[in-house]
Amino acid sequence: MSEELECIKEEIFLRVKRVVKAQPNQTLVLADLAEVITNKDLQDQLEQVKVKEVTKKAGQSMIITALEIIRAIKINFPQAGIEHLGEADVIVDIKDTSQRNLTDNQPSKLYVFAIGVILFFGAAMAIMNFHADVSMVKVHQQIYKLIMGKSKENPLLLNIPYSIGLGFGMIIFFNKIYKYKFNKDDPSPLEIEMYLYKNKVNQFSLHQKTELAKNND
Repeated sequence: MSEELECIKEEIFLRVKRVVKAQPNQTLVLADLAEVITNKDLQDQLEQVKVKEVTKKAGQSMIITALEIIRAIKINFPQAGIEHLGEADVIVDIKDTSQRNLTDNQPSKLYVFAIGVILFFGAAMAIMNFHADVSMVKVHQQIYKLIMGKSKENPLLLNIPYSIGLGFGMIIFFNKIYKYKFNKDDPSPLEIEMYLYKNKVNQFSLHQKTELAKNND
């Protein structure tokens, strides 16, 4: 009895997750909503503590506060000490996987090809407009005249290396060509921008789902 009481008085460290996925009518246990660190024997019991059931009226998302999780723990282990870390709320993204088509989120090859063509010509137009704004043709003509001592309308000796160097420069700057990275330790500028973009999308999505979940409640 004393050993059991000692186990119940163990310190529990609780790290609540930000977003979790669930199915309708699923009973969410502590392991679904948070990471728990405590005594090994107690941890197995904690992870199976029932917190809340996903109801149909919740819609596409629902919110579970950290206080609800702590309350569920206290009901089963009233003398346990709980240290709460991480998020204050858990956003439950409700999706019925039984009716979900796995190909829904996969774009068609025609769609990918069309986007690639648009981006290619868009980038080409942007580069050409930039060169037109800075009069790059005249600059090449002047450089050719300084080096060769004579004028030429189309100094291909400069145009061709410049065009090749422009492409290689962009590849080196973005530090990636297809799946190969020149420097695997450092992130590329594109990866940094995608990281910042995803963080902003996640923050907006979290705010949106929080408001939606509160309205459903």
